[in-house]
Amino acid sequence: MKIRKLSLVVVSVIVLITSCNTDDRTNQETLTGIWNVRQISGGVAGINDEYEPGTITWSFNNQILIVDNNENQGNTYSGLESGTYNFSTIEIDGVNYIIINNAEYGSYTLSIDSLTINQNQTSSGPGADGFILQFEK
Repeated sequence: MKIRKLSLVVVSVIVLITSCNTDDRTNQETLTGIWNVRQISGGVAGINDEYEPGTITWSFNNQILIVDNNENQGNTYSGLESGTYNFSTIEIDGVNYIIINNAEYGSYTLSIDSLTINQNQTSSGPGADGFILQFEK
């Protein structure tokens, strides 16, 4: 009887260990890391600009955003200027929003290797003339 109870305990422990989800941060969806701006569209003029990787990068780490904007197209909107910004995120009713330097920048959707920030979707309601920024790692 003792062997049967011991076997049951061992099997239970094995099932518990193998059914646990490992914390593999390399596959988690997270803002942390360097993101390349791939496309910016929208605004009053209805722009639709694409960028090569490395042209505009946003690096998120520990509530600090570092933007490296090497785009030189004159008056065309290319996102934030190069610099260091504070950022935070909030979730309201299942929608994620990003705040940059204490101002809401827009909603964002995230997957392992893509990020979209939509300035037309804010916590105070929809807009019409904002930009949609698409990033990839």
